[in-house]
Amino acid sequence: MDGQVPLWISTQFNLKYLQLADSNLVGEIPSWVLDMRLYHINLTANHLQGGLLLNSSAWNEMEVVDVSNNALSGKIPSIWHPHIAVLLLNDNFLTGNIPLGLQGISLLEILNLANNHLDGIIPPGLANCSQLQILNLGDNNFGGMIPSEFGKLRNLQSLVIKNNKLSGSFPPSISNCTELYFLDVGENLLTGQIPKSIGNLSELRVLAMRKNNFEGSLPAEMGQLKHLQILDLSSNRLSGFIPRDIFNLQSMLVDPHQEFSMVQMDLTLHNLLYYNFVYENGLKMNSKGRDEDYKYIFPAMASLDLSNNQLNGDMPSDLGKLKGLKLLNLSMNNLNGTIPTSIAQMSWLESLDLSKNHFFGQIPSDLGSLSYLGALNFSNNNLSGSIPQGGHMTTFSKNSYSGNPNLWGCPLPKKCSWPEFTPVPPPISTSINEEEQSGESVWYQIGVGLSYGVGFAIVVLFIVLKRKWGQKYFGRVDMALKFVFLWFHNLTL
Repeated sequence: MDGQVPLWISTQFNLKYLQLADSNLVGEIPSWVLDMRLYHINLTANHLQGGLLLNSSAWNEMEVVDVSNNALSGKIPSIWHPHIAVLLLNDNFLTGNIPLGLQGISLLEILNLANNHLDGIIPPGLANCSQLQILNLGDNNFGGMIPSEFGKLRNLQSLVIKNNKLSGSFPPSISNCTELYFLDVGENLLTGQIPKSIGNLSELRVLAMRKNNFEGSLPAEMGQLKHLQILDLSSNRLSGFIPRDIFNLQSMLVDPHQEFSMVQMDLTLHNLLYYNFVYENGLKMNSKGRDEDYKYIFPAMASLDLSNNQLNGDMPSDLGKLKGLKLLNLSMNNLNGTIPTSIAQMSWLESLDLSKNHFFGQIPSDLGSLSYLGALNFSNNNLSGSIPQGGHMTTFSKNSYSGNPNLWGCPLPKKCSWPEFTPVPPPISTSINEEEQSGESVWYQIGVGLSYGVGFAIVVLFIVLKRKWGQKYFGRVDMALKFVFLWFHNLTL
C-alpha cells in the first residue's frame, strides 16, 4: 500500500489484530487507530512520522505494539497499560528519557528502544519488569552506570546496551541472570576488570564487550562458558597472558557443520509464535579486517577477537583445539613466541589476523591447508624465513606479510620465485665505433634469419618433392603422438 493508513479500517469494530508492516505508509498514525481496542498492532518498516499519542483507556487490552523502523519523533508516552507484553519502538527518532510508566510493567517480556536519540540514565526501575526476557537499549545516548538491579531479572535472555555513554564498572550482579545467552555492552566507557563471576552465565552464546576501557587480566572462568561461540573483547586495556582455559570453550571445539543445523539464532521465544513475529538481534563484529553488522548469528558462527589490547606472552599451542573457529583476531597486542603449527587444525578458519605483535620464527608450512582462509594478516612482526609456497598462502597480497624484514618469498618481492621480466642491459661500449657495431649487429641478425629460413625451406622441399620421405616423416610423427596420448590416457586412469 501507498499513502496513509486506509480510513476504511476504522469501520472494522471487531478488529483485534492490525498488521500493516512494510507497506510504504506515510504521514502520522491516525488518532482513530489509537482509539481502537486492539490486541496487536504492527506498523513496522513504514515511513510514519509524528509522535505516538496513546489513549490509555482504549489500549487497555493491548499486548503487542510494534511501530519500529519508522520516523517517529518526540518523547515516549508516559502511560502504558500493565497488560502490554511486547513493545518495539526501535529505529525511530524518539528523544528524552525512559518514562516512569515503562518501569515495573509486570507482564512486559520484550522491550526494544534501540537506535533512537534517548538520553539520561537507564532507570533501575526497569528491573521491576520481572518477566523481561529481551531488553535492547543500544545505539542511544544513555549515560551513567549499568544498574546493578538488573541482576534481579532472572528470566533475562538478551541484554543489549551497546554504543551509549555508559561508564563505571560492569556489575557482577548480572551473573545472577543465568538464562542470559546474548550480552552486548560494547562501545561504551566502561572501566575496571571483567568480573570472574561472568563464568556463571552458563547459557551465554555471545559476549561482546568491545571498545571499552576494561583492564586487568582475562578471567580464566570464561573457560566455563561451554556454549559461548562469540567472544569479542577487542579494543580495551586488557593485559597479561591469555589463559589456557579459554581454549576449552566447547562450542568452538567442535565442527559446527556437524554438531549444529544452520538455524538462525534470532532469539525466537516460545510465545513469539503466538505474537506472530520474530525478534531479530544483530551484532557488529570485525570480520576480515573491517567492522560488519550481522543481522543474525548462526550456530555455526564462532569468533574470537582479543585484538587491540595489551596481552603478552606466547600464543598457547592449545589454540588449535578450537576447530570450529571461523574468525580469529589477536592483532595489536604484545604477544611473542612462534606461531603454533596447531593453527593448521582449525579447518574452518576464514579470517586470521596476528598483525602488530612480536611473533618470530617461520610461518608454519601447514597453514596452506586451510582451504577456507580468505583473509590473512601477519604484518608487522619479527617473522623470518620463506613464506610457505603450498596451498594458497601466496594468493594473499604483500600487505599480509609486510613489516617483517627477514621474511622473503612470494608475494613479497624479496627472493620471489615467480617469473618476472628482467630488462636486458645495454651492451658495454668498447673501442669499436658504435656505428660499426650497430651495422655488424644488423647484418648478423639478417644472416641468422636467412640461415634458419633456408634450412626450413630445404626440409619442406624434400618432403614435398619426395613423397616417400614425407610419408616416413609424418608416419613417425603420428606414431610418436599415439604413444604420448596412450601414455597420458593410462596415467589419468
